[in-house]
Amino acid sequence: MPQVTVAAVQFATSTDVTENLATCLRMIDAAAATGAQLIVLPEFCNHLSVYDSAEHCHSVALDLDGPFVDSCARRARRHQAYVVLTVTVRRPDGVTITNLLLDPRGRVAAEADKQTLMGNERDYLRSGPRVAPVIETAFGRIGMYSCMDGVTCEVPRALAVGGALLLTNSLNSFALDEAALHVPVRAVENQVFVVAANKVGPLVPAHLLEAFVAALDIPAAALDGAGESQIVAPDGSVPAKAPRSGEHVVSATVDLTEVDRARAAHQLPARRPQLYAALAGSRTLTPPSNSAETLLAGAAAAPSGVAKLLEAGASLLVLPEFCEPPATIPHGVTVVGTRRDGSRHLGVVADASGVLLEQPQLHHTARLPWAAGDGDGPATLDLPWGRLAVAIGDDIALPEVARLAALAGVNVLAVCHRPTRPADMELLLAERAAENRLCIVAASPAGPTAGCALISPPAYSLFATDRAQPFDGTINVPDLLRIGPGQDHLVGPIHPRRAAQREVSLRTDLVAGRARAAAARLAGS
Repeated sequence: MPQVTVAAVQFATSTDVTENLATCLRMIDAAAATGAQLIVLPEFCNHLSVYDSAEHCHSVALDLDGPFVDSCARRARRHQAYVVLTVTVRRPDGVTITNLLLDPRGRVAAEADKQTLMGNERDYLRSGPRVAPVIETAFGRIGMYSCMDGVTCEVPRALAVGGALLLTNSLNSFALDEAALHVPVRAVENQVFVVAANKVGPLVPAHLLEAFVAALDIPAAALDGAGESQIVAPDGSVPAKAPRSGEHVVSATVDLTEVDRARAAHQLPARRPQLYAALAGSRTLTPPSNSAETLLAGAAAAPSGVAKLLEAGASLLVLPEFCEPPATIPHGVTVVGTRRDGSRHLGVVADASGVLLEQPQLHHTARLPWAAGDGDGPATLDLPWGRLAVAIGDDIALPEVARLAALAGVNVLAVCHRPTRPADMELLLAERAAENRLCIVAASPAGPTAGCALISPPAYSLFATDRAQPFDGTINVPDLLRIGPGQDHLVGPIHPRRAAQREVSLRTDLVAGRARAAAARLAGS
């Protein structure tokens, strides 16, 4: 059964568990009426995610054999559909946020506890001890995750590497960047389908809304669920998407054999799990304390752009693939390029004194069949303005590479690549900067997809008290400047010091707080 009709359902919930059950049942019925065989509901279906106390959190959580789960399971059986129900569950040692897969026989077929908690979720909830399983269904292998687990790469990546062809993401988010970036990028980088269901309506109880508005310094309306539930194909296209507000069911019939076709048409580099052990470790370096606030950087699309970048006064120059640093480099300037050395593809970092670092390509790729892909990880170089690493060839297509650079305390990742699709820039490269809080200076030869870009992490976290501009509805969107049509160079400021600002929300560190159980699966597969 490679073809399956899937539905993403968005709706509001309240603090009334009985009322929320009625909403879930009503929306399951509505989704089933579209012919959906897999129905995905949003996160925190049983109660809003804010609680008065630990006792309150426990009291509104569910038992797996209780009436809430049983009622939804019986509804799945009535419609002969799979239903992803995401609720808080009482455990012997606390309360988890758990995706439950209810099968057409009315059973709980699988559980997936949330791995990465966000902000106030940390007050009374605990993360799951085990990474989610990949589940065999009548139509193919699927994996489930929730909201913050999709803002970083490890959990969706582990599920895809484990064989999932379709991922479900249940969200409880007011951030507009979820639908624009973090949801679709997981489909593209893993070449799988993603079915994502988000909330609408208030996400904070009315009696606590004023306190949240004051603490975050954002409008009350910005704390409503952002909607835009969607179905994303392996190439990043979106066959169905809901608006930002209002109850909606979006459905589409997808062909899971499209996963194989997408992977054949756009081959990713061959993974090297032994390189990724650090992702599962406890060691996390931070960028140097003396990192520069601003650095003038440039990327060239052709050798003709190099002189223009030097004339503009750029301190960091990144050159297109197979363009080596010039023989003469002014003092105070660092240049990154690449060269072929027999069967090796090397990134080269040089300054006025000569070559400072050589970075071998890490992964073999079909685009460069002669290149061995034998490097032993991202090397780093400390410079007066911060710490630099280099990614070359197609290494940047794998999220593990930028993640390793972030764990090494890198401020700036220089990327010499050759993107072939808009999604390679708008989703993949942007997310590498966002989820790792890295600056990226990327250079590519001129081609159908402009590959030169300057990217910096966002200037403010969600809890920033010094925000210079009104809250725009996003919490983790990097600043991105791309080369224009017909241009041979791009120059502008990047902000290395921002790489040290890794908290996307209160007590939520994007790098140190990674899902280590999922990362261990990446390193062991």
